[in-house]
Amino acid sequence: MHVLNLDIPFDCRFTCWFCGEGSHQTIVTTLKTRQAVNMPICDECKSYRCHNESSALVILEKLIKDKIVKQSAKALAIGANWTEKELQESELTGSAFDGFKKSGWKMFLIARERVNFSGWELSIDGVPIENTVVDENFVFDGLTFTSFITMLDYLSTTFSLNKDFLEQVLTLYGDDRAIEAVKFCRLVPNESKSEREKALNDLIASFKEKDAMRY
Repeated sequence: MHVLNLDIPFDCRFTCWFCGEGSHQTIVTTLKTRQAVNMPICDECKSYRCHNESSALVILEKLIKDKIVKQSAKALAIGANWTEKELQESELTGSAFDGFKKSGWKMFLIARERVNFSGWELSIDGVPIENTVVDENFVFDGLTFTSFITMLDYLSTTFSLNKDFLEQVLTLYGDDRAIEAVKFCRLVPNESKSEREKALNDLIASFKEKDAMRY
């Protein structure tokens, strides 16, 4: 199999195409055009071993991004629960908390950059290649997810929400109003199935009433 080398922009040399971290190696991936290419990848993204599941770049990118979200869940949760100012001004004390206050926000920023990183446009010998990046994204509070399921898993875990309930509420609000959906779910006692069912029925009735007022 003949493997081609991609054009690497000057400012992206030694950069992982999947997350933007430093890279000194490549893996062989396959484009939609069925061309095999050497794709720059970092140690961590390679360690996920997603390339063992698929060599197709359009699939591989999604698998790796999903892994990054899962592996970075604790760091991402810092930004979900704190602002930088709140973290610095918190009254947390003790050696462990001191370290968290100093490095916690930086950890969040690094994780967020890896999740949101978008690889450069691909070309070979100056000829652009068919766009292979994921074209459907889901956004929540500055974080970009490659699938609804990944976003759902992240939100339910980070905010300790019932996943089924959150999914139903998200469906009503729509993906572009995910923050409102999460806020609604956090108002409902998570341990009470009856409360969740009542809240969902009330929400459905509210949306129906708003729809009726439009006509």
